[in-house]
Amino acid sequence: MIDADANATRTLTLVLPESDWKALRAAEPDAIGWLRAQIQHRLAVPSAPWSSRSNPASASTAETWWGNEDEY
Repeated sequence: MIDADANATRTLTLVLPESDWKALRAAEPDAIGWLRAQIQHRLAVPSAPWSSRSNPASASTAETWWGNEDEY
């Protein structure tokens, strides 16, 4: 039996115009690896208020728009 919560993952979809994707790939040949590293670096900084939950006054966050995805 597989414990689904042990390796819970998310898939991100980022919609970019082709010109933006080409520009990103020109600047960062491993664009996906770079994005992953940026996320990991951001999460490694505990003092940075990066979460919308740390700023409840922000009404234009993705969480507000899409709802709390953690409920699924």
